[in-house]
Amino acid sequence: MHAPKVMIATDGSDAAIEAATRAVGLLHPDARIELVTVIEARHDPMEDAGGIEGPVMTDDEADKEWTQSVAEGRAALARTAEALAVATETQLVPSDTSVDRALRDLVHDEQPDLLVLGSNQPNWFDRFLHGALEDRLLHHVECPLLIVGHHRPDD
Repeated sequence: MHAPKVMIATDGSDAAIEAATRAVGLLHPDARIELVTVIEARHDPMEDAGGIEGPVMTDDEADKEWTQSVAEGRAALARTAEALAVATETQLVPSDTSVDRALRDLVHDEQPDLLVLGSNQPNWFDRFLHGALEDRLLHHVECPLLIVGHHRPDD
């Protein structure tokens, strides 16, 4: 039997770290764990440049925004990896699409045996307008999906 490859999506939030920690406790000891964080791809200022007014942001502003996004993504991965205290691989995934689309594409490309996702349950209005990430992935991801609920202290 091969060691299962488990992809754990994280944004470094308490809900994501709790999901990762609880999932690791359920996994086969030989599982290969990969933590992934999706960040926004670097914005190309010339994409929205039009006519006389030019781009909305400069290259320097786009670089600064990109650097901040990379730093936040790396911090999310590091925070989650530290909480797990097990060997993991990490991957920062720049994407110019939605998080669910980026995760679906990543799962398609890397073929993990399991995708783990924390559920933070947005309020009913946000859920109505946008749906929760887990709802958008549930029927479209190409591998089993483990959704781990987050238990807030005030619940």
